[in-house]
Amino acid sequence: MKTLDTHDREEFEKRYRPPQGVGAIDWLKTIHGEQLELCRELEEIADSLPAEVNRQKCIYAAKAIGPLTMGAHRFEEDILFPWVEQTVTGHPELASTLERLKFEHFEDECFIEELIDALLRLGAADPTLNPETIGYMLRGYFVSMRRHIAFEQEHLLAMVSERKAA
Repeated sequence: MKTLDTHDREEFEKRYRPPQGVGAIDWLKTIHGEQLELCRELEEIADSLPAEVNRQKCIYAAKAIGPLTMGAHRFEEDILFPWVEQTVTGHPELASTLERLKFEHFEDECFIEELIDALLRLGAADPTLNPETIGYMLRGYFVSMRRHIAFEQEHLLAMVSERKAA
């Protein structure tokens, strides 16, 4: 798994910390919107394979996917999840839900290094790339990310809403 240097970590931590006055849930929804937009871009790249690839879009996606994914994960694990643990008390599924989400974060971060490399090579028109393999990688990532976001919205946010309504 790729580690970030101090400058990169400071940059995405600044970007993915909620601005003053913005709550954790609202900030999560903003991040989800950015992630879903990136998924849409990745799907467009996958659909354009093998002959209609926008090379610039590949390079943009390669540069965006790491900071966006890791920044979202750090926000969730460092800010959101501890807040949820304090807010949602006594929910029998909370611990297993948070554990599942953390495991999915780990899986995503292990995979994005290979995906970044593939996108950069695709952007550079590397003739040794197999378009079917790249398409499979892209689809695997964005389908997994969409599923992860849906789970967070349907389970985690529902738990918070239940407690706030009580």
